[in-house]
Amino acid sequence: MAFKLNDLVEICKKEEGFSGVYYTAILLAAVGRKRYLVRYENRFNEDGSRFLTEAVDSDEIRPSPPQPSGYNFAMAERVEAFVDFAWRVGTVIRKVDPNYYVKLDCNGKEHHCPFFKVRRHLEWQNGTWLSPAT
Repeated sequence: MAFKLNDLVEICKKEEGFSGVYYTAILLAAVGRKRYLVRYENRFNEDGSRFLTEAVDSDEIRPSPPQPSGYNFAMAERVEAFVDFAWRVGTVIRKVDPNYYVKLDCNGKEHHCPFFKVRRHLEWQNGTWLSPAT
């Protein structure tokens, strides 16, 4: 997929420890044919003085997923929870109206998440959003 300047995107690095972790970023420029320069919205440079800007491979980028409002998640449903400044893939393990407890795939920890920081987990494949099998 070709992205455009200033598109809001999400980055999932292929490095160990980043699997299933999506950071929100703004696309700044194309760098060659398969890389893009992005500026993260919630990651900072080493001294914390400004937002981190880096070149990432095109296979580490996806558009921001569509999200219906008012979604009610079920037990064992695959979701993404906004924890530590990133969307992290996990599973709903308990619901305490209107909030959720989510067990994260990246570290196995359980987090209490307000309902507005939980969204459906969708995967971007071949230009289409897909719901993975539960």
